[in-house]
Amino acid sequence: MFGLMIQKTKGLAFIICVLSFHIFSCTGKKGTDGSGAVRDTTEVGRKIADLSLRIADDPENAALFHERAQLNLQRNDVANAMLDMEQVMKRDTTVPAYFLTLADVHLAATKPGRSRAALEKCLSLDPKNKLAYEKLAELYFIAQQYKESIANLDEVLKLDITNPKAYFMKGMCFRDMGDTSRAISSFQTAVEQKPDYYEAELQLAILFHAQKNPLALQYYNAALRMNPKGKDALYNRGLWYQDVEGNNDQAIQDYTSAVTIDPGFALAHFALGFLHYQNLKVYDQAIRHYNDAIKIQPGWAEAYYNRGLCFEAQGNISAAGNDYSKALEIYPEYSAARDGKARVSR
Repeated sequence: MFGLMIQKTKGLAFIICVLSFHIFSCTGKKGTDGSGAVRDTTEVGRKIADLSLRIADDPENAALFHERAQLNLQRNDVANAMLDMEQVMKRDTTVPAYFLTLADVHLAATKPGRSRAALEKCLSLDPKNKLAYEKLAELYFIAQQYKESIANLDEVLKLDITNPKAYFMKGMCFRDMGDTSRAISSFQTAVEQKPDYYEAELQLAILFHAQKNPLALQYYNAALRMNPKGKDALYNRGLWYQDVEGNNDQAIQDYTSAVTIDPGFALAHFALGFLHYQNLKVYDQAIRHYNDAIKIQPGWAEAYYNRGLCFEAQGNISAAGNDYSKALEIYPEYSAARDGKARVSR
């Protein structure tokens, strides 16, 4: 019904805790300058306003446009970041750092090909630019071109043999390629280089969990010592307790901690619903958790189907039929929901 939370790449989806092209939105207040125009009064907004004044005084200074582009990117204003980088490129194409930022802007604009071209230009200017190799590796990882990603990570390691992120990313590549032994080796090396590497500990736990190897619990515990609010580690450790050890109480504790940390964590709500339905036969509680999962993800056919099972177990045939119908509306090929609807329609 549900399983290990292993993040896979699809298209341009970002992989949790892997990518360095993070675009952080800036929260704060906006006011007006008296003319009716919106004025950004956040710290980033004030810095941009200051830079705009400096650019007006020195319009040929590429570094000022570059700095403003980075700030615009920081607040998710990709359009203005792109305009700034166009001005940078008109003024100076000799600075490797400018092409790193240009790559970030193109990626934020979902133009990975242009992002890669910018990184390759950076490396033509600076063949030992470790960050450019890292970003190229990430781009190839996003595109599921794992061999190319690994080749760029190897270039990083030639420049910095102790780089923990490079080992971690190699582990992610090997994991997605199905090479579990090399994935484990890479993640373990990442932990050796960075003993507090939560993401690497979590990946090791997940890989050992899939093998039902008791080392999984050790790695989950290590990850949670590093990050007690690691909801993914709590969720997956809950699965270990539930499925491998049969410890329902501990599983409930971990799932509950996960949704306390993030009330919008639909997978953990679903897991609580499943455990209360399948293992404990406490249908009212299971329904409440499925309600939460559906509220967060209204298009989740399996959550409707499972809630329908709970209603059916209670004898509430009408509600069960409605849920089976809803599951089929979302996913018409859902054979179990079709069977359930037929069963309650007799």
